[in-house]
Amino acid sequence: MEPRARAFFELIRPHLRRLNVVARHYVKSEEDANDLVQETLLRAWRAFSPAEGTTYEGAWFFTILRNIAAEWGRAAGRRIRLVPLSETQLTEVVGTEPWEPFAQYPTLDEERFREFLDQRIAAALDALDPSFREVLILSVAGGMTYREIAVVLGCPIGTVMSRMGRARRALRERLAQYAQEHVRMRSGGP
Repeated sequence: MEPRARAFFELIRPHLRRLNVVARHYVKSEEDANDLVQETLLRAWRAFSPAEGTTYEGAWFFTILRNIAAEWGRAAGRRIRLVPLSETQLTEVVGTEPWEPFAQYPTLDEERFREFLDQRIAAALDALDPSFREVLILSVAGGMTYREIAVVLGCPIGTVMSRMGRARRALRERLAQYAQEHVRMRSGGP
């Protein structure tokens, strides 16, 4: 493998899993998510030049991913939205993949699967303002810091912090009723 390709693979390796997870939140189908990640890698590869001494951070890949998803959304005349994943899709994201260099990643335990897949939580996330939802997706699914999210979104870190706070507050309010219903059902109450 040529040195440029080896350097690129080493750079992308720690971010590939998170790119796949975030891509599945930006588009409706698994096939589109795979295409989105492929296009992201292609554009990143074209721009990658280790000889220039540029420092590439994980946020660079997520910025490319987000920009492509936005382009596709504008072209299709639809907004980017959260799409709940089926257990099969989630298993494919966190399990091993056929692309050998990136096959060794941790898997989620069954309890976390159930939490993630709960339709009420997905509906509450989807009901959020898109800017709030995107900050949550990049933080939770993308595993990004506030600083990295600010780079991806092209906004000040204070804006990211504000959106995150508002997103959490809105989720808490939306899910409070669900939690109360769940407690009532478990205690046998009306």
